[in-house]
Amino acid sequence: MRIRNSLLAAWLSLAAGYPALAQQARTTAPDTSWVARSALYEVFVRDFSPTGDLRGVTRGLDRIQAVGANVLWLMPIYPIGVKNRKDPLGSPYSVRDYRAIDPAYGTAADFRALVDSVHARGMKLILDWVPNHTAWDNVWITAHPDYYARNERGEMTVPRDDQGKLTDWTDVAQLDYTKPQLRRAMIATMRWWLVQYGIDGFRVDVAGFVPDVFWREAIPALRSSVRRPILLLAEWGDLKMHRLGFDLTYSWDSYSRLKAVWRGAPADTFVRSELVDLQAMPPGGMRMRFTTNHDETAWDKPPVTLFQGSAGARAAYVAAALLPGRPLLYDGQEVESPQQLGLFVHDSIVWGQPDTLAARAFYARVLHLAESDSAFLASDLRNIETSAPADVISYARRNAAVFVNTRPRTVKLTVGGFVVDGARDLLSDQVQHGDTVSLPAFGTLVLEHR
Repeated sequence: MRIRNSLLAAWLSLAAGYPALAQQARTTAPDTSWVARSALYEVFVRDFSPTGDLRGVTRGLDRIQAVGANVLWLMPIYPIGVKNRKDPLGSPYSVRDYRAIDPAYGTAADFRALVDSVHARGMKLILDWVPNHTAWDNVWITAHPDYYARNERGEMTVPRDDQGKLTDWTDVAQLDYTKPQLRRAMIATMRWWLVQYGIDGFRVDVAGFVPDVFWREAIPALRSSVRRPILLLAEWGDLKMHRLGFDLTYSWDSYSRLKAVWRGAPADTFVRSELVDLQAMPPGGMRMRFTTNHDETAWDKPPVTLFQGSAGARAAYVAAALLPGRPLLYDGQEVESPQQLGLFVHDSIVWGQPDTLAARAFYARVLHLAESDSAFLASDLRNIETSAPADVISYARRNAAVFVNTRPRTVKLTVGGFVVDGARDLLSDQVQHGDTVSLPAFGTLVLEHR
């Protein structure tokens, strides 16, 4: 990257304030180079295909791979509890048997065929794991009642949150991790999926509700149980999860800040907060970058609605996905479906949305950059000053710069700290001419000097 001499001193001062974090391997983990290049695609089996089963996912793998994802994250595939079920179909996070597959989704052979098909494409597969609680009719309820937490009356209880308050998760019962026998059983069951089916890791539901002592015991055991690298994604934002051994944590705060900018907050506050978060990141840790997932779509709104249309959804995704970390797409996001997919119902994705081909091509291009361009595989991040700080998210990654107009109007700006003239836009393959950048409503530029 070339830098104007008149701006060099200012840039060096800024860089000194936000030193880059070196990627370092944890001693508890094997080589996880594929994890550092991962692009995740989350699938709710119930909604992904018209048949709503594992075979439907297998048939849709070409679609997932074509958009650039290389890691398939399956939401829970286990039988769903019937007792105290949340109507009409129950939550996939209410697990009746950790070692079984929901008959509505198919058989063990169907799942094995899916795993084999994923691996044949050079992709990976991780399973959603729910260690904090089980369904009220889980097989452990009768076989191992000692595994469960009790209230003051000695009764099994709904889960408490990390602050000790009772949740409204009335369809599940809390496990008790003070019990060594439970910890051993949970680790053994997770290892069973790694060994029996050859999966490549886990996304762990409400990982921060489970005591740290379990993860200190479980993560080294899981990583040593197979010779291949595995990916461990914690549904949690606290950076301590990386110190416990997780590869990825959720970027919830980033998501909230992005929504705030779209509602009118100054755009430059977004990157400044990301720099602070990156400074605190433990070595080897990464954020999972998203603009939706199953929770956000179900309880919030899908990106095409939340970010004011297709152009806004794409702009928000560029801003998030090209930050340090690994990007995520969720069911139908790449065709910009406006469906608000619920967790307790069946609502098949409508794949034939307006402008489907262009939308898929756009998200595929962004994922390609995140997976293969050296600028976006590094851990560094720098703020870039522009003449439109209230409207434009701007940051640099090595020799590349990202500019995102967060407003529904054209914004013209000048840039300090990065030479835009002569740089190529990696999204459109067009060369930027001149020192003034013009971004249309929700327009984006990803400029790079080569």
